[in-house]
Amino acid sequence: MAANKEAIAIVLDVGPSMNQAPPGEVSALQTAIDAITMILQRKMFSESKDEVALVLFGTDGTDNPLADGDSYQNITIARPIGVADFDLLQQVKDEIQPSDTAADFLDALVVAMDHLVQGIQGKRGFASKRVILLSDLGGEFGDDQLDTIIGALHNSGTNLDVIGPNIEDDEDEEGGGDAGGASVNGHRKEKTPQQRAGEAMVKHILDQVEGECYSFSEALPALSYFTARQVRPTAWKCTMDIGPDLRIPINFYGKIKDFKLKQSWKKVYAKDPDQKVGNLRTQHMNDEEETEMEKEDIVQGYRYGNTLVPMSEDDKENMKYRAEKCLKVLGFTKSENVRRHHFLGDGTNVVFAEKGDEAAGVALSAMINALYETNMVVIARRVYSSASGPKLGVLWPSIKANYECLYWAEIPFAEDLRQFTFGTLPITDEGETNKKYKPTAEQLTAVDELITSMDLSQAAGDDDDEEEKTEVLKPKLTFNPYFQRLYQCLQHRAENTDEGLPELSPIIASYLKPPQEIITNCEEHVEKIKKLFKLEMVTKKKEEQTGETMFKDNEAEAGSAPKRQKLDDNLEGGMQDITRAKVTQVGTVTPTADFQALITRKDEDMFEEACKQMQKRVEQIVTDSFGTQFYGKAMECLKALRQECIKKQEAKVYNDFMTKYKDKLIGKGKRDFWDQIVQDKQALITKMECEDGGVSKEEANKFVEEEVKDEPAPAADAETTDDLMDQLE
Repeated sequence: MAANKEAIAIVLDVGPSMNQAPPGEVSALQTAIDAITMILQRKMFSESKDEVALVLFGTDGTDNPLADGDSYQNITIARPIGVADFDLLQQVKDEIQPSDTAADFLDALVVAMDHLVQGIQGKRGFASKRVILLSDLGGEFGDDQLDTIIGALHNSGTNLDVIGPNIEDDEDEEGGGDAGGASVNGHRKEKTPQQRAGEAMVKHILDQVEGECYSFSEALPALSYFTARQVRPTAWKCTMDIGPDLRIPINFYGKIKDFKLKQSWKKVYAKDPDQKVGNLRTQHMNDEEETEMEKEDIVQGYRYGNTLVPMSEDDKENMKYRAEKCLKVLGFTKSENVRRHHFLGDGTNVVFAEKGDEAAGVALSAMINALYETNMVVIARRVYSSASGPKLGVLWPSIKANYECLYWAEIPFAEDLRQFTFGTLPITDEGETNKKYKPTAEQLTAVDELITSMDLSQAAGDDDDEEEKTEVLKPKLTFNPYFQRLYQCLQHRAENTDEGLPELSPIIASYLKPPQEIITNCEEHVEKIKKLFKLEMVTKKKEEQTGETMFKDNEAEAGSAPKRQKLDDNLEGGMQDITRAKVTQVGTVTPTADFQALITRKDEDMFEEACKQMQKRVEQIVTDSFGTQFYGKAMECLKALRQECIKKQEAKVYNDFMTKYKDKLIGKGKRDFWDQIVQDKQALITKMECEDGGVSKEEANKFVEEEVKDEPAPAADAETTDDLMDQLE
């Protein structure tokens, strides 16, 4: 069994100095409890096997095996060493109480180290021990055992971390800084002489044992995210086949892998994690009784056209592709032929030679160096096991100071690639981008500066010293907020079984915001872009008042339209679909809907025929219109026809129709409908709207402006409704 566990003793000061805070501020004790809670959460939700003990000093009572007379008093082992669980988390949040008794933090360290040694005695798998001291060091202490404590830390290999005081404050004061003291939640208070003495002692110990010290303001952000569960790397052993004769024994290890939540936390009863939560799933027939079917009576079916083909588990097993475990080199290519966006899969692997095989190490090293010197990569076929499908991947060399290896990433087969062609910006007849859409040099510079200001690799650090700038949001240090939120909900439900889910933690919410350095750097450039790229509100053109729209308004006021709409909504997908006949031509009742139905039919291509019918229907509606009564309906048909011709890249169909129809309209005295077409901009389709078949903007303007010669007098049927009513009177 590999030794990879850690034994941890958390030593917490509950004395009087830890419970003192100005009005409205959180005490140091509460901040320390929050830090311990985060430590325990990290251990629990990463499913760590590390064991944790809780030692309190400054308690009213004494409970530890070293207590004797006046020694090691007011120190209590509140929780013996063991794996962190919800009980310990609940104990820390609810049962730790402040006291009015001070205790020696050096004695507490001795008790903690002794408990670690005794607690893990006889247990296997522990690689290290750690003591975490949380205190503001405001209590009295004795230094008579100082050398003994330092020696014990060295001899037992125990690491020491201190959370609480900000030891660097003293150095800041000497340089003319604040005369303030420790900082808790941003509040600085004056340090007492006793605290300064305790900090000097702690600093001396940390220097001797190479320990670490963190202030509360530094520790809380670092502890606020949960670490991933530790997984022991297991090698995938195989041979790399290069041709029929050369074989190199290799070991595959996972380098980076997409972290997935372990199933044990996916379905859990928070009040009792040991209790299993199960699912009950049943299958029922689609009949009136909803007859339940047994699992063994059900077989999966796959649709082939209109036929359902049953496929049993035996059929699937027999038809399954069989392959042998292998890593076979298919060939070599230049590294630039494999792009970064070609990488697939959920992780990257690293390849070493078989451990202990010297010949394999020499052979693999020669191959790695040859690939590196020639700037080549390997294209290989990998089969994980006989039950797995083959994967295509790339192996590229990596040479470091202390090791050489190959990295593996999965790449797509030819069938996995999707080539998308996107339309270009509208162009003029000369083949250049239209000036209306072409960005200016000033706009391009502004966007370039914005991108530079949002560079994460050089975001954090001193503005005056570029060499000190560091990267923010490093993948190794950035957590997944999805898991953070899930773990927060699990903890809340365990502690409050009858309450709903909690609000998002402020700490997690703060990490979802962009880094402050980025916001500061890009403010100026964002404002510049707002000025250079004007955004205008486009108001919808008011619909012309016609007889049709007037009747629609009257129906809406009477309440008939909403009722009919509601009835249509209820019928949709039910009786309406059953009673609706198959659309075969564009009718006069709902021409737009009929046209859409025809062009969307999947069984045959009806676009050209549907366009011809739609054109005839437009001509008929305009001709039969009593004055301008049906012009609105005709215009809707015309807009639908024009829009679909643009979508289908069939601008020529529409433009040919409009060229002929214009003469007909003006010749039959329907000049008012032609004026409406011009006003609504439904004339010829230009190249800016559709490159294939569209006309130039100049041709479109000329078409709208030119007049037809020998325009006849208006026909008699062009009389308006009002004129006819006057005659009747």
